[in-house]
Formats: sequence, C-alpha cells, structure tokens
Amino acid sequence: MGMCLMAAACFAAGTWFEWIIQPSSWWVIMQVALGLGFVIFVHELGHFLVAKACGVKCEKFFLGFDVGGMKLASFKWGETEYGIGALPLGGYVKMLGQDDNPAAAAEEAHRARAALESGDLPAEPTSDPHPAWDPRSYPAQSVPERMAIISAGVIMNVIFAVLMASWALGLGVREMTCELSSVRPGGAAWRSGLRTGDQITAIGGRKNPIFTDLRNGVTLGDAVKGVEFTIHRPADDSTRTVTLRPDTDLGVPTVGVTSPFSVTLPADLADGLPGSAGKAVPPLEAGDTIRGVDGTPVKTYAELITALSRQPYKATQLSVERRAKPGQAAEKLMVTLPPQAARTTGLVMTAGPIKAVQDDSPAAAAGLKPGDMITAIDGEPVGDPLALDQRLRGKAGAKVKLALDRAGTAVDLEVEPRAVTWIEDPRWPSSPVSLSAIGAAIGVDATVAAVEVGSPAAEAGIRSGERVVRVAFVEPGKKEPAAEAGLELSATSPSWPYVASVLQQVREGTKLAVEVESAADAAGGSTRRTVELTTKDADDQFVVDRGLVFEPVYEIVRASTFFDALSRGSRKAFENLSLVYRFLHKLTSNQISPRLLGGPIEIAKQAGKSAEEGFSHFLLFLTMLSANLAVVNFLPIPVLDGGHMVFLVYEWIRGKPPSEKVVAVLSYLGLALILSLMMFVFGLDLGLIPRR
Repeated sequence: MGMCLMAAACFAAGTWFEWIIQPSSWWVIMQVALGLGFVIFVHELGHFLVAKACGVKCEKFFLGFDVGGMKLASFKWGETEYGIGALPLGGYVKMLGQDDNPAAAAEEAHRARAALESGDLPAEPTSDPHPAWDPRSYPAQSVPERMAIISAGVIMNVIFAVLMASWALGLGVREMTCELSSVRPGGAAWRSGLRTGDQITAIGGRKNPIFTDLRNGVTLGDAVKGVEFTIHRPADDSTRTVTLRPDTDLGVPTVGVTSPFSVTLPADLADGLPGSAGKAVPPLEAGDTIRGVDGTPVKTYAELITALSRQPYKATQLSVERRAKPGQAAEKLMVTLPPQAARTTGLVMTAGPIKAVQDDSPAAAAGLKPGDMITAIDGEPVGDPLALDQRLRGKAGAKVKLALDRAGTAVDLEVEPRAVTWIEDPRWPSSPVSLSAIGAAIGVDATVAAVEVGSPAAEAGIRSGERVVRVAFVEPGKKEPAAEAGLELSATSPSWPYVASVLQQVREGTKLAVEVESAADAAGGSTRRTVELTTKDADDQFVVDRGLVFEPVYEIVRASTFFDALSRGSRKAFENLSLVYRFLHKLTSNQISPRLLGGPIEIAKQAGKSAEEGFSHFLLFLTMLSANLAVVNFLPIPVLDGGHMVFLVYEWIRGKPPSEKVVAVLSYLGLALILSLMMFVFGLDLGLIPRR
C-alpha cells in the first residue's frame, strides 16, 4: 500500500487557536508544514524509488489523501500522477495491482490467481490498469522484492533521521543543562534529598545528560525498579548514586524537578517582574546579571538562593552587571531589593497527615512516618500549615517536641530542625506543603479550619468548616472569570499549597474569586457560593526568591568534525527509535496513559515550538518525527507497512499468500483500529477528551 500515517507521543500545552491567529506564528506554521511534509515525502519516496527499481508501475504519488477525489493540486508526469490530497494526515504511493480497499484488493488477487491457473497471462504490459498478473504490477513481484518495497519507506525515514540529527549537531544545539532549580515537595527527587543546585551527571548509565534526557529517562524508565541517578552537589563537592522511583499521580511519570536557572534576567520582560523584584531600586532590567548579594559573590542560582535565604525579612543589596547597550559599555550598579512578605487571604486550611519523609533528614532521624498527624509543636497548636515551615526554621539547631497522632495512638517525638538554604516548589497539582526544616511533607485539605480576625476572608464571610472547591485569579482591569473557569480543588486537582504559591507570583492587586461549599446540614445537603477575596501581607512569612525570574542555563552541544556529527547524529536517531519503542511498550503494558498521545494538531504545536527555538531544534524535531513514523508505520497492523510485511513473511514461509478473506478481515480490523486511534488523538488535541 505504501501508506504513511502520522502519529506521535507529545505533551499538550497552551491554546492552539490563540497561537495560530498571531501573525508572528505564520512563518513558523509555514516552516512546520514544509518540515512535516518533507518527512512524509521522504517516507513515500523510499517506496517509490524501490518500486521503480523493481519495475513496478506507480500510478500515484500523493502527500495527503485524496479521499473522494478531493485534492489541492496534482499533475501527471510520465505514468505517475503526483499530487497533494485534501486530507493532510500522511501520504501514499499507489502501485499497479494494489488497492487500498481490502475487499477490492482481495478480489483483484483472486482474479489474477484464476488467470494464472488458466494460463491466461499477458506477455507484455498493456494499457488495461488491472490486467491479471501484469508483469509491472506489485503482486507480480517476488516476495523479496515486495519486502524491499514495503520496508523502503521505513529505511528512508531512518536515514533521514540520521541526516537531520547530524546536521543539527553539526550546526550546534542549545540544550538545557541537567541541574535542578527546585524540587516538588513529596516527590521522588524530594524524598531522596535532592535540592536546588544539584547536578545530575548520569541517568541510567548515560553520562553527561541534558534536561531532555532527564524527561525521557523518567517517562520511559522502570517505574517499579526505579531509575538510577548520579548526583553531584557543588555546595559540598559530594557525589552519590540514588534510585528514584517515578511518581505517577500526575498522569505521567515524573520525579518532581524543575529546570535549571541562571542568574541572568530574561531578555523579554514585557510584563515586568512580580513581587519585590518589580520594586527594586533602581529598577532591574532585562538581561541584568546578579553578581553578588550583600557583598557575597554569587555565580549560580543555588548560591543566589543560599544568600537570599539568610535574612528573607530584610532588604538586600544586589551587585548587578547591566548588559552593554549600543554605544555604551557594560555597567555595574548596586540595586536595593526589598523583602517580600507572603500574600495571604486569612484562610487557615486544615493540616493533613504526613505524606512523605525525606531520606537522611531530621524527620527520618526522629522516626516520623508517612501517615503521622502532627497535633502540636512544643505544646502549641499546629495552626496554619502554610506557616508551619517558617516556624520550624526559626527553631533551627534546637530540639522541638512534636505531638503526633499515629493511627489513633498519641506519640511524642523530638526533632532538631536544620537551616534551609534552598527552595522547594509547590506549584505542582496536588502538591503537599514542605516542612523543609525537618524534611517532611504534609497534606493540606481545602477545608477551612479557621479564619483570621479582620482578614479579607473574614470580611467576605467565609466560615470555618466550609470548603474551597474552586479558585480563579482576577487580575486588575480584567473581568471576573466564568463560574466554570479557574482551578478546581480536589484530590486530583491543584491543591491549596499550589494556589498559595501562584498567589505570590501574580500581579499586584490581583483578587481571588473563590467558590465555597458550605458544610453539610442535617439533611446531608450543602450550598455553594462565590466570593471575591483581596489579599494582605503576612507578618511572619516571606518569599525567599522575592519574585526574581531568570533565564534557563544552556550549553551548546556541537560536533567537532563531519564524522563526529555523523556519529552523534546516528546515536541520536537510534535513541529516538528506541524511545518510540519504549513508549509503545509502556503504553501497551499500561504503565503510562494513552492520554499522552498527540495527533496532527499537537505534532504541529510541538514542531512550532521547536521552530521558534531555532533551526537546529527544528531539525531535531524532524529527527524525532521521522523516527516516530518509521516505528509506527512498521507496527504489525494491517493497512500499515508492518502489516504488509507480516503477510509477506507468511507468504515466504508457506510458499503461498494468506487467504483473501483473512487478509480482508484483518485489514478491516486494522483500518478500524487506525481510525479509532485517529479519532482519539483528535479528541485529545481538540480538548474533547481530557488529558487527565
């Protein structure tokens, strides 16, 4: 059949319609269309060239499918019609004696076989497009020749992937390094004690990985046995190897780490900096690099956070190097950065049990366990769980008495909080709140435990016992969102620590539209209402990073010679092939969700992002897509190249082709599977099927 269908495993992000209507995206769209079209062209060209070499007549060569004769353009050159079909989901080469309709193909094969048995064989090619066993028809070729024709598309895709990867690595690719800016409280990396500034030097035996290797290694790693990481900590120049077992509660395997940050502000600061960073004197500008904090030199993000964490409640002096402007030299200046009090609404939520305990932490040494409920600290109530870590940090180096409820039994323990010089990011769905001073993470239920007197929540009439079920952020000058908009708070949706963390980063003056559910009455019923909350500054909670935003840390990966580029490109291409096979294995063994799949719209979105990141990244995306097409089209599914190869292997072994009825039934089943998959991924792309 020589048919190529597009399929890929991509992650959804952003709104496609909003992106596509921007004029700045149109050139990217054109690049994407040309790139994707070329990948499909290469696949079909493989079928076409080998078919021609075997003497097979090729009637059509199409990009896209001309369903019902609908096509955008076509022309005939020699005996072949070349064109672009109206349905842009792949491409095909139509060879003489081959029919995309399984029933018609079976009927043609039966007629040809009957002619063979009767001895009625044409000596020469004829003008009849379907003579029995025309020497130039596809069925008339030997099994090895047909195998070569069928496999040529995949082979061309592999060659194309190698060439594109080699080209990209010859030009040089800007990749994020494998350092950590923060970790998710309670996540796999957090549980093993990873923190800001740690460098991952090996993943599953792969040395010197980039951040993309981290994502791939975790997503497609062994969720049961875990993935082996080698970690270097520059702060104490230590190296250790840990096994991280990825978490799957977010729908995709993850270890809960965020990408590396530099100490240089991004070039695009159109919306300004949030929090105290936006109130610096003199103002910080795009491209500024922070070189010191209160006289202490800093070179990395980890060193910056360490310096800022010493006295988060005081103004600090930043030594800043300002990027040279046209006609001017680089400038060095001192910038005063005020402290940033945490924004709060006055809602005190219900503290839950301990979700996780960090390895080699004060909590682990004291004997705390997941499931323990902290009921008192030094004889005082727990209070606001979001302020609990700040209280414990203030007791660093001293013994603290914890009263626990352990499965209904009262337990008293002593723990010694530690000094904290790193940050942990709760901006993950369903994230617990970290007690980083002791190395424990506790859940926070969205049920209101108390309301601070005189707070915005008290003024809005929220009462203890009520539950927050939805939150939307209302920025100044913008209308209030619709009732169904915002973040739903439930066991599988963004948690209250997530909401509180985002609140620290939004524009000043932003309000919260909070949907509140009352406690159930005697009849078991409850009511919901929406209130608008302003915010106030907390007296004893401060944001360590003060709203500073930085560029990621990149390195240029470039081959030194032509042969080095070819070697690296080959390795990259075969890594991509392996990744697709591993993804499919994870998918079929139910280790990852099929909702991670993406269809043509998602593929185009990811290609557009790659094109925006630079030509080299776009070439690597084409490498991935070409490897993807090679694997998917060679799966043993009838109507795909792999299905045809299975039939040919059967014919080669048995000495005769399989029954026409069997081929027809299996082809219909394969077609139904492919169409179902296409409908599913389109549903994911269009948001008709939720990804979680």
